[in-house]
Amino acid sequence: MPRPPTSPSSTTLRPPWVHLARAGWILFAAACLMLFVLGTLSAINDPLPGCSAPDANCPMSTQFTREDVDIATAMGLPFFLPFMLVSSLIARLSLALVGFLLFWRRSDDWVAMVISGALMSVLVEGVQGVDPALLGFQAIVFGIGSALFLPIPFIFPTGQFEPRWMRWPVYIITPIYVFLVMFFADSAEPVYSALVAIFTALWISFAAYAMPYRYYKASSPAERQQIKWVLLGIVATFIIGAYYVTVIVQYPFNMPSEARILAMLINGPVYAGGYGFLAFSFLFAILRYRLWDIDILIRRTLQYSLLTGLLALTYFGGVVILQGILSPLAGSAETPFVTVITTLGIAALFTPLRRRVQNFIDQRFYRKKYNAEQALAQFAVTARDEVDMDKLAAALIGVVEETMQPEKVSLWLKDK
Repeated sequence: MPRPPTSPSSTTLRPPWVHLARAGWILFAAACLMLFVLGTLSAINDPLPGCSAPDANCPMSTQFTREDVDIATAMGLPFFLPFMLVSSLIARLSLALVGFLLFWRRSDDWVAMVISGALMSVLVEGVQGVDPALLGFQAIVFGIGSALFLPIPFIFPTGQFEPRWMRWPVYIITPIYVFLVMFFADSAEPVYSALVAIFTALWISFAAYAMPYRYYKASSPAERQQIKWVLLGIVATFIIGAYYVTVIVQYPFNMPSEARILAMLINGPVYAGGYGFLAFSFLFAILRYRLWDIDILIRRTLQYSLLTGLLALTYFGGVVILQGILSPLAGSAETPFVTVITTLGIAALFTPLRRRVQNFIDQRFYRKKYNAEQALAQFAVTARDEVDMDKLAAALIGVVEETMQPEKVSLWLKDK
């Protein structure tokens, strides 16, 4: 049996704790904002470091180098650095704005305050070029932000660990991870990278167990909707993080190249869009204002992602095949007629392929919903063609039992 949902007041802060929490949040947010402003001014005004020389002393947190700008300019992309800076600013400011809104609207809820502080700490992410005297302070602020963020998948939205024993892995992983971030953030030692990767993988594994457990075993319908939003936002962040890690591993800052420039240009809007969606998911889930059915969003995302991939494969496959057939006949390597025919074929294929993809997604992932829709469609046909009232009443009762599964069904017919 699922546990009864936790009372909304269980996460409410009472005086004097609410005043202490608000004061602490204001101090922490001010520190994050100060480091963000200093780092942004440094990125705009200070010259970028050169990191391609063997004896270059560049910290591991370096994002852009002088060589990157030179290569981008040679490629005809003088806007590379402003574009990347604006993308980073949009991503971090979107999370900070949501953090401020959560503080403004729900500063008496300690779960909302934890999430708000974690979102504000993203302002410190990627900050470089600040005064060396502030590096220790920056590490402490970022470490506090990490300590706020790591427990979120395990306590959201009720403030209680589900299952209860999950608190012990969180109590162990969080301080170790924060220690590594605070004291070894710029370390180039392979041991540090390995330890961070190990504890990150452990955290992801436990979170991947805890959130579905809470969803199925200990959540009310409204809490399930909240969990869906936050889980979707965190998954989007994981995808962004996986892409970014792939880029920096494949194209490190001390090995500048055109491929690195292109990969970073792709990362800019992906980074901003993903963080923006994470911010929106937290805000929407916590405030619960007109809580939309996220199933529709997930369903449409699956459908149109698969549809886009199939159409792209069909288009490029059709172009390659037709070019191979018609090029020898036309005596030209490229035939515009092929592009026109393929485009028209894709336009004609869109609607039937969309229906097939929709049916495939519904049957594989939304079987209960698909069965209900099929039953309702069948009843609509029966109601249109059937004239026998007894058979129509039996069909109506049958479709209600199949779609809604009530404990008891009765049908009352009004006499004329």
